[in-house]
Amino acid sequence: MSMDEQVVKKGRPLDESRNQVILDSTLELIAEHGYEAVTMDHIAKAAGVGKATIYRRWKSKQELVVEAISSIKSFEGILEEVDETNGLEEQIKQLLLSSFWSEDPIHQRAMAAIGAVLANHKELEYRLQQDYYRKYRLVFFAILDPYVYPERTVGLETLDLIADIGPSMVYYRAVVTKKPIDEPFIEQIVKKMIMPLLVNE
Repeated sequence: MSMDEQVVKKGRPLDESRNQVILDSTLELIAEHGYEAVTMDHIAKAAGVGKATIYRRWKSKQELVVEAISSIKSFEGILEEVDETNGLEEQIKQLLLSSFWSEDPIHQRAMAAIGAVLANHKELEYRLQQDYYRKYRLVFFAILDPYVYPERTVGLETLDLIADIGPSMVYYRAVVTKKPIDEPFIEQIVKKMIMPLLVNE
């Protein structure tokens, strides 16, 4: 058992209701001030908790920010937003939009602010990528299952490559070119890059 686990075990039980308040406060502060300017002290004050309360849950600002961004869209939340009655192309478009775009302006600004500093925070970049890719790929293969797997019309290596196209293109646009991720861009990825590989393989 780690020291942190011992502290939690010996201390008062964690009030889970505070977690979302802290995560929301983190996103709001980053949206307003940027990633670099926000400290754990700022987050604690905005959330109305002591800094020790935050450190009982997250070991570092980086760990907190990763969970805050992840909380915007859970795996279940993404899956619910994909309408299985639609065709394959429309479902994949819904998946990309749900995974990498939020209608909430605070979330949009927070994600943009974090994306702007990822080049200087490689560990944060890696952990965010792993979280996004994990959730996206789980839903992607769930969507493809009734279309692809019964007939094995697409090889597994090709499927693995196709699953990486959407996240890779979105990441490149957001972090490298710093252009907006909007619905027309997502439509082009699906229509011109993903569907031709699925149909023609």
